[in-house]
Amino acid sequence: ETSNAKDGPSFQAPRHRPNWMAALVCFALGTFLAVALIDYDPVQVGLPFRSTAVGGKNLVGWLGADVSWVLLYSVGISTWLLPVFFLWMVYVALRRSKHLTGTRTVAMIVATITSAALAAMFKDATWASDYFPHGHGGLVGSILYHRLLADALGSLGSGLLLGTVYC
Repeated sequence: ETSNAKDGPSFQAPRHRPNWMAALVCFALGTFLAVALIDYDPVQVGLPFRSTAVGGKNLVGWLGADVSWVLLYSVGISTWLLPVFFLWMVYVALRRSKHLTGTRTVAMIVATITSAALAAMFKDATWASDYFPHGHGGLVGSILYHRLLADALGSLGSGLLLGTVYC
């Protein structure tokens, strides 16, 4: 009946090749952070962050312990989102490389920051411990919620705003 014997469209959409370099970098960073955070103990951190006496060694060395401490100090419990995001970017770089954009990276950064502020809402910075040196929201969450949003919007308004931005 027709001159075209093919079933489907007459042209094929371009296939985007996997971005192996981005996948390898994200895999290395995600694995490094995951192992560093899983094996982290506050006594592993030495100068300039805590003390001169280091009581243990992280599986990824002093760099893993120091990076874990800095991340837990700055964004608190949201630090655990970073290995998940890096490993998700490995999947995106290999399977859907056209979706590997800067906008997705900015969205992950915004999600990490708003998650830190949400964590700071539930636990005040006075709940600091050795594991969370600046509270569960870290320094970023404490500044964003306690110094900027708490007085201006209250807890309900801040929760609505931060929850909406996070979602």
